[in-house]
Amino acid sequence: MRQSATTSVGLSLALGLTLMLGTDLVNSKSYAAPEAKKSSAIAESISRHIAQLKSGSAQEKAAAAYWLGRQRAAAATAVDPLVELLGDASEINPNQYRGNKILQKLTLGEEAAAALVNIGHPSIEPLIRVLRTSPLAEARKNAAWALGALHDSGATSNEI
Repeated sequence: MRQSATTSVGLSLALGLTLMLGTDLVNSKSYAAPEAKKSSAIAESISRHIAQLKSGSAQEKAAAAYWLGRQRAAAATAVDPLVELLGDASEINPNQYRGNKILQKLTLGEEAAAALVNIGHPSIEPLIRVLRTSPLAEARKNAAWALGALHDSGATSNEI
């Protein structure tokens, strides 16, 4: 008798919680929505920064490249626009957008190369293509550096 009373109380509590919280608690969209919103916001930010690569000043493009690189593989859609900047020798000041202070100046092409290294594996084939076909020595130099850095990081296998 005591066991059936305990079972009844347990079932009543479960029923009450289900009614209060909704019948589809496990599959509730309220749990998925924050994650989906976050993913959508990141995708939107990546798109915005890619647009900045195409239309901003050299300094703005460098800041966008740096931000995209910090997104790692999530920013794989930025590889081609970043590759297009490898030959740009415009000097930029990374102290304006990086948290840590860097004493040396960089070029926009160098910042793009660093972003491609951070993005990782999706950058390999486009970098190889630049190294083999670009008429710009600056682009080939930055592509070679990036491929070396990717190789050192273990991002490449036997692809180079």
